[in-house]
Amino acid sequence: MTTTPIRLCLLGHSGTGKSTASALIRHSADARGLTSAVVKVAAPLYDLQQAFYARMGRDLGIGQQDQQLMETLAECLRFRDPDFIIRDFLARVTASNADVVVNDDVRSYQYDLLRLREQGWVTVRVVTDPVVRKERLAAQGFLTLSDASTEGVDDLSVDFEIPNNSDLHALALQVTAVIDEVLSC
Repeated sequence: MTTTPIRLCLLGHSGTGKSTASALIRHSADARGLTSAVVKVAAPLYDLQQAFYARMGRDLGIGQQDQQLMETLAECLRFRDPDFIIRDFLARVTASNADVVVNDDVRSYQYDLLRLREQGWVTVRVVTDPVVRKERLAAQGFLTLSDASTEGVDDLSVDFEIPNNSDLHALALQVTAVIDEVLSC
């Protein structure tokens, strides 16, 4: 168990490999005897998306997303209660009690990301060649795609940047290097 929990926030466009990197971070933490958890900022949005499609009598497959719907839901929630999404997220992070907590779905850089940075979260941008990203997105089967919520991600100042253009082994090596550096601080 670490004395101070490690909090990693993965940033990047859809299809760059954030979820894959978060799974590799968990594996790396587990290999070191640390407990780990992935906590999603957008969990309430996933729940609302599921209810939306269930009400229409449609079942979403595992991992399917309607990004346009989720962006609209986030906008509506933030209009009615600007703090709800981040407040809900931070409560779930605290409840996790994990040594290493990873988030891979922050989309509000002007608000949510600022709150995470204030609390000492380490930011890691995952970048991918646009052609590779397009191929990955085509394979994911999202109902709709949108880069609106990740606009500006390439311009953010981050603590680390991980290229993810080749294979899983190369990504695992990059993740391990980041974990090693974070743990040495």
